[in-house]
Amino acid sequence: MNKTLLAVSLALAGVVAFAAPAQAARLVLLNVDAAGEGLNDPTAKAPVGANPGTTVGAQRRIAYEFAMGLWGAVLKSPVDVKIYASFQPLACTASAGVLGSAGPNWIDHDFPGAPLPNTWYHSALADSLAGRDLDPDAADPADIASRFNSNLGTTGCLETSSWYYGLDGNTPAGAINFLDVVMHEIGHGLGFSGFLDKTTGALFFDGETSRSDVYTHSVLDNVRNLRFDDKRMTDGLRATAMMTPGRLVWGGQTVTSTAALVLSHMLTFQVTAPGGIAGSYGYGTADFGPVAGAGNFSGTVKQADDGTAPNADGCQAFTPGFFTGQIALVDRGTCGFGVKALNAQNAGATGVIIANVSTSGSPTVAPGMTGGSAANTIPTISLNVADGDTFRANVGSGLTVAFVEDASKLQGADTNGHMLLYSPTVVAPGSTFSHFDTSVSPNAVMEPAISASLNANFMLDMTPSLMSDIGWGRNGGTARFRKCTTDVPIEQPGGLIPGANVLAADAVCSSNVAPGAYQACMTNFADALVSASMVTGAQDSSFRQCIRR
Repeated sequence: MNKTLLAVSLALAGVVAFAAPAQAARLVLLNVDAAGEGLNDPTAKAPVGANPGTTVGAQRRIAYEFAMGLWGAVLKSPVDVKIYASFQPLACTASAGVLGSAGPNWIDHDFPGAPLPNTWYHSALADSLAGRDLDPDAADPADIASRFNSNLGTTGCLETSSWYYGLDGNTPAGAINFLDVVMHEIGHGLGFSGFLDKTTGALFFDGETSRSDVYTHSVLDNVRNLRFDDKRMTDGLRATAMMTPGRLVWGGQTVTSTAALVLSHMLTFQVTAPGGIAGSYGYGTADFGPVAGAGNFSGTVKQADDGTAPNADGCQAFTPGFFTGQIALVDRGTCGFGVKALNAQNAGATGVIIANVSTSGSPTVAPGMTGGSAANTIPTISLNVADGDTFRANVGSGLTVAFVEDASKLQGADTNGHMLLYSPTVVAPGSTFSHFDTSVSPNAVMEPAISASLNANFMLDMTPSLMSDIGWGRNGGTARFRKCTTDVPIEQPGGLIPGANVLAADAVCSSNVAPGAYQACMTNFADALVSASMVTGAQDSSFRQCIRR
């Protein structure tokens, strides 16, 4: 049985396939943009960052091909994975917006080869497990539907940003790496998403019965130590867990093992003075600005006063230099988190603490924060109401804070080493449950917001491991192209994908440059791998030997 989740009723404008090596998944791009738009935009554009395209549309398609090549090299499937792709206006404001969205176009359950009975599977994964196309609908053929924001960088939509279509990870300041976004969205379509109701906690209902899905099956409530689809987990218990930071975790063993290789040690946020309130405090994180840590968040705290009632909310510009060299303590409310942080930053603050107040609700939990932009360049954290009151009462008594590393714990995991999933106190329909938490450090590809520190062309962190946990097979061995075997491993422990990069590069250079320019095109990718320290000298040598054949 199956059910369409995302109906895309556009005529196909073109089809591009990634020619994968044996056993690798073959991803097929179904371009549903109209002529002259989106992936077909004819606007001239000089090649950038190893992307040889000479128009905006060509660079977008090539970046998408490269992402398909990376995922296809990592995962196994005997069945093509077909993906709708288009550029459309998505929800956006001048300072924040949706970059992309994607999900399965079909879902299936109880097919031959299904590991879990009575459980929904994403179409691409179901096809891979069944060994055949379970949804051969010629009128609606895709397994995954993806969309990307066509208005980014225009008036009213992330006005100071732009798309970067390079494939080398060298994203200019203020730009957004399109490849990272595509890798993230394809990840959702391949299986990094659950189908339950984020507000009520109800499992997916298809009009006949309610069933769990393979992603939801591996999610744990770490307070009750129960899987999310355990019969003892009621809808209400699931809803509560999804709105309680720190309670929602990934229970799959492959991710847990990989997290220990990837994640930084836990940082505890501490008051160092005055002595009467010294100790560790819980905090919320932001999806904008750098991650707060031992190297960038310590010093004296100063109370915000922007001169306009309510004076401590930081919604108006502060006097220049008001916070120079200090950490700003700002009350929650009136305006967005990103606005407050940027006003403090412009007044010289080195960090920002946004404290809940009794009128902002959620008295026991420090909230996660969204709404910033690339302009936010200092770390921002939040406090719950009680801790906020404590800080306000002591800010005039030499209040100082710092982050301290705890080598016994992992940043972004619970005390059992399980990866935290995103569970803000207020449900974010497109983000809650189906992402790693924003507390993860280093930043992960499948967090709810794309970070400038990502390089999804080289590093997929715990995401391939999650694919293993839900049933995908993964390719091992080394990269082989043009009947030549390199010493570059497809994937290494911890999510590094140097060999996948080699194979994706071969696909791009074979399809998008003149035959005489192939070696120069591939050499650009070889140089990028060396520059990023992704290959050893011997591996680089074997790669270049294959390029010259």
